Amino acid sequence: MIIHLKTINGVRIQCSETENKLLSVNDDVSIYKIIDRELSQMRSVILNDQLVYPKLFYTEYFHLYKNEHSNIFKDENIRHDITIMSGNLAGIEFMKTYGHYHEILDGSEHAAPEIIEILHGNAIILLQKPKTIDRNKEDVKTIADILDFGNISEVSMFKLKMGDTFVIPPYYGHTIINQKSSALVFSSLISAKAKTIYKGIFEYKGASYYIIKKNAKQVFVQNPNYKYVPKIKKQKKWAYNNIIDNKKGSSYLNFVNNPKNYTWINNPDTINWEQFA
Repeated sequence: MIIHLKTINGVRIQCSETENKLLSVNDDVSIYKIIDRELSQMRSVILNDQLVYPKLFYTEYFHLYKNEHSNIFKDENIRHDITIMSGNLAGIEFMKTYGHYHEILDGSEHAAPEIIEILHGNAIILLQKPKTIDRNKEDVKTIADILDFGNISEVSMFKLKMGDTFVIPPYYGHTIINQKSSALVFSSLISAKAKTIYKGIFEYKGASYYIIKKNAKQVFVQNPNYKYVPKIKKQKKWAYNNIIDNKKGSSYLNFVNNPKNYTWINNPDTINWEQFA
């Protein structure tokens, strides 16, 4: 089955239901970089590191946009990416992204936020917030200076469906899971200067919970490699989503038409994040 994605204004995308690859895009669409996340890379974060299948977990397409919109993305210093993940199981574990944090943005006191949109399929997004280390403001250079990655203070999960958009606030580690047998496709809007930090996930062999299939049900298994992990919160509402209007068109389209509404992506200090907590 071929998936025809038309949720992005002017960017027509086709991909397979069973393979996590783009089959085609318009001639007027640019993609800066393509990265395959293979089993060899995922072994360090999956429950069973002895797996031999699947060879490919997901594929990421970076800086994907219509050529006529290139100046908008460059002027606003925003990156638009698309990830395609198949619906295969990795042993008993559901397919997932590697998981990561974002570094503190240059010139900012906050780590980079991100907007996720589900373009096809269904997903679980798992968020974890490490405990804060007491440090003087002058000593803080990276998130590793203020976060204890092994001690998690909060874990939340949300079920997302096609058309949903979701704001990942600063300092939250995040992993996206495909809990269905069909393909998952999602997009991301993030600062082009954002740096991805894998250390806080890699050191503890994945996120704070694994999601497995057991007796035809989803089961959350706590990762024993962490020093402390609280009980997972299964939530339906996420106050941070109030930052954006997620009811009117795709995030790509909204950004292109109203880029000034997204300046907070590069300037997270302009948002009072505490008011949503």
